[in-house]
Amino acid sequence: MKNLSITTASIIVSAVTFTSIAHAESQSFANPKVGAQRLDLCLNWGTGCGKPAADAWCVSKGFTTSTGHVVAHDIGDVRPTRLITTGAVCDQQYCDGFSQVTCFKPGAPPAPDMQAYNKPKFNGMRLDLCVDWSVGCGQPAAKKYCQMKGWATAHSYVVANNIGSYAPTRLIGTGAVCDQNFCDGFQKIVCKN
Repeated sequence: MKNLSITTASIIVSAVTFTSIAHAESQSFANPKVGAQRLDLCLNWGTGCGKPAADAWCVSKGFTTSTGHVVAHDIGDVRPTRLITTGAVCDQQYCDGFSQVTCFKPGAPPAPDMQAYNKPKFNGMRLDLCVDWSVGCGQPAAKKYCQMKGWATAHSYVVANNIGSYAPTRLIGTGAVCDQNFCDGFQKIVCKN
């Protein structure tokens, strides 16, 4: 009973912890089996018992680890157990198995809600500060660039003044090129959703 209480407490703590991890997957399995037999409590005879055996079983099912388990004591004579490492069967009354194993696998980390683009380019050239000649300069051009990259809007930007003569800029609205010293572009644009 003591082990059951500790294991149940660990499952509850694990469940609370893992619900805050985005895209993570946690699943509980009742009476886990190896082949036709119940999963034995140990990896090998009398060693690697409990979590190591549960971990190995979870990994075999495509998960990363186990986060909790409940022991089924003395079930071997009625429900033979099988060692996951060797496949050996334990059919004696003293053989223990699992009545439940909870497995976990982390998911992909959540996508960032902002991204910075240094010296942003449009069609192979530095992005001009304006959407069209002297129209829609600054935020409108940065926003259009961010939307082209799949973001909702531009959070902020840094201007690169007078770069056209050595780094020609391209207008995002028309595709025209500005290659004069007075042409401005962006040093950085931060996009956000």
